[in-house]
Amino acid sequence: MNARFLPAGPAAGAELLVLAPCLPRPDGDAASLRWYQLLRFLARHFRVHLGCSADPLRDGAQFSRVRALCHETCFVAPPGIGRSMRLAAMRFGAMRMDPALQAWATRLCARRPVGAVLACGAGMGACLAALPPGLVRVVDFVELDSDRQRRRGAVRPWPGAALWRRQARRLLAIERGAGAACDIALFAGAADVARFRLFAPESAHKAQLLASGVDPEHYSPHILQRSPYRPGERVLLLAGPLQGDAADAARWLAAEVFAPLRGADPTLSLYLADTSAHAGRRLSPGALARQAGVTLVGGQGVPFDVRPYLAHAALVLAPPADGHAAGMAVLAAMAMQKPVLGLPRSLSGLACLQLPEALAAADAPGFRARIAAVLAETGTETGNGTGAGQASAVGRAARARVLREHDWNLRLAGLPALLASAVQPLASAG
Repeated sequence: MNARFLPAGPAAGAELLVLAPCLPRPDGDAASLRWYQLLRFLARHFRVHLGCSADPLRDGAQFSRVRALCHETCFVAPPGIGRSMRLAAMRFGAMRMDPALQAWATRLCARRPVGAVLACGAGMGACLAALPPGLVRVVDFVELDSDRQRRRGAVRPWPGAALWRRQARRLLAIERGAGAACDIALFAGAADVARFRLFAPESAHKAQLLASGVDPEHYSPHILQRSPYRPGERVLLLAGPLQGDAADAARWLAAEVFAPLRGADPTLSLYLADTSAHAGRRLSPGALARQAGVTLVGGQGVPFDVRPYLAHAALVLAPPADGHAAGMAVLAAMAMQKPVLGLPRSLSGLACLQLPEALAAADAPGFRARIAAVLAETGTETGNGTGAGQASAVGRAARARVLREHDWNLRLAGLPALLASAVQPLASAG
């Protein structure tokens, strides 16, 4: 890391406890990746202790990488047939902190001069009250899940709408409890900060923005990637966690945007790269498998390297949804120097609604017109999108914006200072 991002002062070397519902991992879903980047960055400034729930079968390969960042660790592996359900419940706060994890955290705070605790997710944040007093308590909510559920319920027919609204009320109660238990509430998007202040007014003063970033060295156009596509294909790529509303959006793209274009150009293909790293309502290949030119890859709940698919796509489609996961998928494509086309709501959080960093369209006809224009100008370019056309210029501008504003080091540079004033310096540890 460049030395200019390292803050000076007593924060360096202080002791920090991190509690997470799952193992923070660099190849996980959007939230898990964000928590890994927070852990990696904070380990350069603090003596970090990590406690989390982890699945040995899924996370075993990452244990050594995470342990290397931490001084002490406690991994709680939920046993038995309900393991994945229990992990999901811990993630969204439907149960209390695992007793073994709570006992370890309590003993750690008694033995070590831990000055602050970072809880990853509202579910873990709601458990902060069980820890000893005197800690600075920070919750990284990432997003306001209750508001996302509430807005989904608003467009669902009955009786599904009632279930979504009930879930939203339950999640809001958990989020308000986490807000009351913490000193600082972090969110990845400005819209979520505003919504938290509206729906949890008693904790409004605690909400702060900590936007997510991307690793431009990992997602680099300069790393040679072998093409995963068939020879002669011109590929439109939708990459991201294709669950829930995103799965519905993928079906919309396939039917309303891609199908008419495929009818006019049989060489055109749509690849749906599902990067979901945990169980959930995932995109089913059933109807899509019968649609000519559509290929579904990934989606097995295991780490999936999307970089070769990004590198050799003619155009990347932004997931037609707002939210943290959609934004992370867009940033990865921008870092890979690819032209990105999306709905305004998919790009608004990144402030790249129009040229030079991205392309925007409001509806299916607009998508088809934009795609046709990009394909027309890239017809003589190479498979990885190099050339002198507008799409290549958009890709270069996108990469430049990532380097200028969205590098993780830049995004997290102020975090140690946020914690420093209330955390005991390492020198007092003896």
